[in-house]
Amino acid sequence: MNGKSHQKIAMLSYAIVATIPSVNSLPIFNNSYIHIHIPMGISLIGLVTAGLSGLLVDADSQHSKINHMNPLTGTSNKVINNIEKILKFLLRLFLGVGLGALILWYSQTIIGQLVELKYIGRYAPIITYSISFILIFLGVSNERIFKRIPIIGSVYKKISAIISVGSNDFVRISMFLTYAGGSAILAIYNFTNSNDPFIYIICILLIGIATFPHRSFLHSIEGVTIFTISASYVFNKLGYEYLTGCFFVGYISHIYWADILTKEGVPLLSMPRFIAQLFKKLGFHNKFVHALEKIGKFKVKLPPHITTGSDAGNLFEVIYILVLFAVLVIGFTVYGGKFTVI
Repeated sequence: MNGKSHQKIAMLSYAIVATIPSVNSLPIFNNSYIHIHIPMGISLIGLVTAGLSGLLVDADSQHSKINHMNPLTGTSNKVINNIEKILKFLLRLFLGVGLGALILWYSQTIIGQLVELKYIGRYAPIITYSISFILIFLGVSNERIFKRIPIIGSVYKKISAIISVGSNDFVRISMFLTYAGGSAILAIYNFTNSNDPFIYIICILLIGIATFPHRSFLHSIEGVTIFTISASYVFNKLGYEYLTGCFFVGYISHIYWADILTKEGVPLLSMPRFIAQLFKKLGFHNKFVHALEKIGKFKVKLPPHITTGSDAGNLFEVIYILVLFAVLVIGFTVYGGKFTVI
């Protein structure tokens, strides 16, 4: 599902939990084992927290909504994307306008050769100047049609694909430098001041965001657990312990009642696969390593197995969000829901 849908689902999920008593009383939302408590009544800060945690799960993707919202990664993404567009435009100019201008430069020679051809000789000037104009026009204005030009379009697509790959690599490097740099600054500050061990865990998580593949650690039970513990520590320091529950609902809504419905599914566990890869690099290839690898590759998925970005997928997201909104409205009306700022 796309970022906007995840954000809406996360906020609606928290609002439903905070409104309907039977849902609110479920052990997963109110328990002493993981110290999660979601009070009745929708909080504006709680909504914001749930929405952001719902987006946080995709922070390991350089093209995610939360990375576009991040001032550092968002700005670098825009700069790199603009450079990519400029390079592709210059490539079209070189191939289209350049070739069109070359045809004009040698137009008399080309016309002289075409005149000798049967059937098209009388149309030689029209053909020559038309081809030149079309190449120049499409080179300046229309990439989609330019790609369909025989030979030239194929050359453009191949070089354009290389530019896109390079652009994605730079975006990923920029994202890594942002999170790894933030982790290093936070670790140094913590070391020179409070030297709090929990802060080092957050530093490790920041590096994990930049290094783990998409839909791996952040989309797993391990990710839910460690990020919720870290969020709990931060919110307790701020004096708003209940926001841990809001964070938890937003985070799990992304994985277990959104991405689990997609064709790709979500990993049951992520660490076994990484441990297996580590063992393999160390030269171990036994049955235990293969078992870990199989566990790490196991994906949990539920119908309808939608494809993100497809027409059917987009329709399902809209219907799903409307159903959650209807549940919230009914619950708010029946149980006399409350709304507060904090």
